[in-house]
Amino acid sequence: MSISETVALTAPQMRRIAAIDALRAPAYALGATMAGFATIAREAGFDVWMAISTSALVWGMPGQVAFASLYSAGASLFIIFIAVTLANMRMLLMVVSAADMMHLHMHKLPLWRRIILMQCLAITSWAHLAVAETTYPRHLLLPYFQGFSLTLYACGMLGTVFGYFLPDLVPPDLLQIIIFITPIYIFLLIATARQKANRLAVAFGGILCPVFYPMAGEWSILLAGVIGGTLAIGYGRFIAKWHLSERR
Repeated sequence: MSISETVALTAPQMRRIAAIDALRAPAYALGATMAGFATIAREAGFDVWMAISTSALVWGMPGQVAFASLYSAGASLFIIFIAVTLANMRMLLMVVSAADMMHLHMHKLPLWRRIILMQCLAITSWAHLAVAETTYPRHLLLPYFQGFSLTLYACGMLGTVFGYFLPDLVPPDLLQIIIFITPIYIFLLIATARQKANRLAVAFGGILCPVFYPMAGEWSILLAGVIGGTLAIGYGRFIAKWHLSERR
């Protein structure tokens, strides 16, 4: 699609394009991951509605798994709340990043719509938004995110229902393995991204995480992500300034 064609796209057209993008591979990967969670939730004693509610409201695999594990162990609601909050803390950085990529401040959305919009944010939609940023004009990134993330959200709910009842037909151990499909897909997506900064962020984070683990434990993932991403952005800006000075 040429630059002139992308600029001429309307918001509804952009949402349809995004929904189609989501249904190609990301929705299947995320749906499979949610199916894996549903198996864990069922073994933890969740009924189907509790499993669906957890997927819908927590919407982050580390937090969902932490919820199911602590629930089955009989932990208090306070402990579960703290654990789920800490497990999903990484999403805070992604929310800030996604809002900046979409130039959310330009759209004058009411607070409740922003909250619902960001509740649908997943690592998959964040990664695809970063790719879309290099392809589409900025005023179309919000419609793209809406179409993509809502499609993923719906497929995630379907995956949860499907996975909850699937253990009757498929061994539960096999279903729990597919929980890793989405992380592998995200890694491949970012590793092949056009923007060098994204690839560097993955590389820096992957190198720093085992370095920080002996000192920071479970916080090593968050620290490696923040520092790795900061280094990648700093490197990208340094290279951009260097190229600019060379041209002068």
